[in-house]
Amino acid sequence: MEPTEFLKTAELLKAQAEQAHLRTSIGRSYYAALLYFRERLKQIGLEKTKQPGQHAHAFVIQCLEFSEVTEGVKASRYLHDLQQVREDADYRLEKTFLRSDADDAFSKAQKVINDYERNMTTEKEKTLLEKASAFARQKCWI
Repeated sequence: MEPTEFLKTAELLKAQAEQAHLRTSIGRSYYAALLYFRERLKQIGLEKTKQPGQHAHAFVIQCLEFSEVTEGVKASRYLHDLQQVREDADYRLEKTFLRSDADDAFSKAQKVINDYERNMTTEKEKTLLEKASAFARQKCWI
């Protein structure tokens, strides 16, 4: 399965008015982006090998952040923002979410994936891999 397929689910859910649908749409948007970048990192040769289930989200977000490559840093910021909204949607039951919140999460997830695909080059990914791998070794993730 391709991670971006979760965006199709997010789109269907955000068309609904119920809180459960809007909240789940936000979550699917976040996971579409997170899993897209996890798989991208794997494709270029970076995978969390030590305790792979622990800190899996931080691994992706922080490896992109500390890559020092513009596209990676930008992706980490989007993922961090999406993660915060997803956590609010999952855990802050007293908060009311609007369709605009789900629309925003969906748009951000789409944008960060599209921008990365459009602007990333082989040379930039090579640098990203080098710097992110050094960071991941420092964190004892690989």
